[in-house]
Amino acid sequence: MNVLALAAIVLSNAWSRPAIGTGVVYLRIANRGAAADRLDAARTPVARTVELHRSMDGSASMNGMKMTGVMSMQRVTAVPIPAHGSTTLAPGGYHLMAIGLRHDLHPNERFPLQLHFAAAGWTTVTVFVRPI
Repeated sequence: MNVLALAAIVLSNAWSRPAIGTGVVYLRIANRGAAADRLDAARTPVARTVELHRSMDGSASMNGMKMTGVMSMQRVTAVPIPAHGSTTLAPGGYHLMAIGLRHDLHPNERFPLQLHFAAAGWTTVTVFVRPI
């Protein structure tokens, strides 16, 4: 782990929704450093696995008819964090899927989430489950 790189990464506003089976996590990742980094893994004790995903608003074709405004979600291998910039994991964009929840996520609950950055290494943030 690069201690200077880790000091450059600032995590804030980590939140989730109440969930059963599969949860979602959003947060803001700021990079105060001069070099870009990338989020490439995550884990939490409340889920079997955590995957990085991206939702996209695109178009699709069904029986020859073009449909617009169709949301799709795909797993990604990394989330880029630009130098002197930030990336927000939010509904409709990048997010983390907590798959195989070990217990339901209830409003006002908090749980730890460990994030791995290619340059900065592992760090932990507390996720707040927002009431609906």
